[in-house]
Amino acid sequence: MKKTIKKCIKKDDDFFETGEFIVKSNALVEARYRLSLQESQVVLWLLTQIRTEDEDFKIHKLKIADFAKIVGVRVDGKYDEMQQITERLMKRIVKIYEPEKKEYLQVAWLSSARYQTDKGYVLLEFSPQLKPYLLQLKSHFTKIEITDTLKIKSVYAIRIFELLLQYFNIGKRTNSLEEMRGYLGIKDHEYKKYCDLKRKVIERAKTEINTKTNYDVNYDEIKTSRKVTAIEWEIKKKPKSSKLLSLEQEATRSQFLLESLLSYGFSNATAKRLIGNNEESVIKNAIKAVDLQVARGNVKNPKAMIQTAIKDQWHPEVFKTRKQKS
Repeated sequence: MKKTIKKCIKKDDDFFETGEFIVKSNALVEARYRLSLQESQVVLWLLTQIRTEDEDFKIHKLKIADFAKIVGVRVDGKYDEMQQITERLMKRIVKIYEPEKKEYLQVAWLSSARYQTDKGYVLLEFSPQLKPYLLQLKSHFTKIEITDTLKIKSVYAIRIFELLLQYFNIGKRTNSLEEMRGYLGIKDHEYKKYCDLKRKVIERAKTEINTKTNYDVNYDEIKTSRKVTAIEWEIKKKPKSSKLLSLEQEATRSQFLLESLLSYGFSNATAKRLIGNNEESVIKNAIKAVDLQVARGNVKNPKAMIQTAIKDQWHPEVFKTRKQKS
């Protein structure tokens, strides 16, 4: 797994970090399975524990109190509800099609769940048969940002979102209603009428993805003899607002100035104070002016010169002119 910004999501998502991604093989994305929202959250937590360099699954320790918060239950002396969730996960079958072998693999999500009640931990481990679909992936995988997935509270919407992300570079994905039912784990007796499937699954997924993630999705109904038989989905990134772009650009510029000052030997606190007490253009010009002097070998103490340059508001054009005259 890849981690970037170390900033925790608040409330019930304290156990995940923004900018963090999970990676699934495309075969696993297209697998046939169905999980409850609580079970999905446990699987998601386990997925975040995988590291890019991992060559084998590890047993991961999760505090029982944290487990309870993730799945939204209270901790009691018997941990009954939590044990039921892990027990169900050990029985939930994932059906994965392997086109190269032309065969299906049926496997449970968890191989074990050990509750160390005296220590307040539960030890969880993925089934070993899932290794080819989660570890050392070099190609044919889908990357999913955790913060997008966590905001969605419909398990059907989560699955549709993953399936659409798999085709994000193409921008479109078409699936028959039969295929969609299989991907989402919808049984034959559920949502028999298309109007019910549309209202409770398709429309809800569209609404949740559009309102809670950084993506916009839409769909067209494909009909055969006036009967809807397939859905053509469209997915694209939401355009960033001018305000958001401005904030990102400002953050990028501030980071550049900070790194420049750090390279001249300033402490992190001093560099931030200089940035906070002076206009961006003043610091930027001062750095450029001193850079010119350093390049010409005229500086014995660059750090002290930077401080003087900021204080006196040096401009690099002055030093460029001096070089031309000489």
